[in-house]
Amino acid sequence: MARPPRTRRTRDETRLLLLDAAVRVVLARSNGADSASTNPLAGVRITDALEEVNRELLEHDPSATPMTTGAVYNIWPAQEDFQLSLLDHILTGSSVPGIDRVEAALAAGIANSLDWSDLVAMCFGADFDISFAEPTMFVMIGLLALGTPHHIAETNAEPNREYVQITSSLLERILAYGNRRMLKGRSMEDLVWAIEAIEVGYLLRRRSHPDVTARTNHGRTVVQSAIVALVESFTEPVDAGR
Repeated sequence: MARPPRTRRTRDETRLLLLDAAVRVVLARSNGADSASTNPLAGVRITDALEEVNRELLEHDPSATPMTTGAVYNIWPAQEDFQLSLLDHILTGSSVPGIDRVEAALAAGIANSLDWSDLVAMCFGADFDISFAEPTMFVMIGLLALGTPHHIAETNAEPNREYVQITSSLLERILAYGNRRMLKGRSMEDLVWAIEAIEVGYLLRRRSHPDVTARTNHGRTVVQSAIVALVESFTEPVDAGR
């Protein structure tokens, strides 16, 4: 029996088949199903970093001795080694961005006898807090989303512990000041990650709909209102039930 004649694919059909296949490769690598790993930093070369270092060195001191490729490759023999170090550096360095500013805002709020909910709004949702670290935060979010899970988990373990510890300390001060406590069955760690989820979600939404995060009501942005409501739902007055 004769085979039916093959239908030649159109250029668009070929294009879509290849793009869909590429997406499957990315997904397999990003979730660890493939032995190769997705490298979100593949476009950053050692030579790019070297060029930037020398530009800054000479900008500050025209007589400075430029760094050489030999010095660089003595530290990272291969491009992949450099990119893994860069991944670790970014994730470690962005665990608690702007913490000094947040602590200063908290101290000032307590000194001015603000309501506990106002302190939450100032520390976990104020416009300066969600915008000043935006570039670093977007890089970190992208790395967490596309990096291989086992490497991200290993690299981010210590920054995560530091983030939870410092953020918990801030929240504990606010709750003690407001005479509140965590609800039974809810932990401080639960609250820390829930707040981060709201901040990251709104930060991403800000890129496509900046008007959404700019909306205010009674002096608070939607980000601040969402976080205050979250803290209120995770906690209760210390004298509740008495």
